[in-house]
Amino acid sequence: MIRRITGRICGVEEECVWLDVLGVWLELLTPASGLPELQRRVGSEITLHTILYLEGALGGGNLTPRLIGFLSEPDRRFFDELTRVKGISTRKALRLMGAPTHLIAAAIERGDERFLTTLPEIGKKTAAGMIAELRGRLTPFCAGEPQSAPLPELNTAQQLALEILMQWGDRRADAQRWIAAAVEADGLLAEPDEIVRAAYRVKRSIG
Repeated sequence: MIRRITGRICGVEEECVWLDVLGVWLELLTPASGLPELQRRVGSEITLHTILYLEGALGGGNLTPRLIGFLSEPDRRFFDELTRVKGISTRKALRLMGAPTHLIAAAIERGDERFLTTLPEIGKKTAAGMIAELRGRLTPFCAGEPQSAPLPELNTAQQLALEILMQWGDRRADAQRWIAAAVEADGLLAEPDEIVRAAYRVKRSIG
């Protein structure tokens, strides 16, 4: 079992990072939430916590070894917990970890199916399975959850943008924070559709 790898980041793609380890370039799959940090550190040395698994059909004879790299050991352990849930494959777990670990863990602990269904490829059935299987076991992963800051009041256009985001399935508190950040960055935003687009840019920028 390969537990950790140290190397220089040579490049970052949509789902993976390239490490130069003593002249050998390794491709490691990685959760989406870690990509911004990895991109910032291209050219620098980093240590990733790893899992080695075989990808492919067991009966098909075409098994490909894959390495997964995590920025922290808690993220690695959390991934192990997620893949215990029926219906969550290795690739699906990596995609749904586009949100920070502490947010997903906290949502599971409080039974928040609505938040979980906003994660990639997670429907109501899988969200319910995550809660049933993991609730009560993820408290250690919730430690990084930030305290909620007071939310600013919204004007009419911002309120309309908020309603649009909520209709699309986003949580009120999340959408309101994205809108507040977008308006703070660009004080000229005035139309609801402009605010919605800017809010989603904020959402993408934070994973």
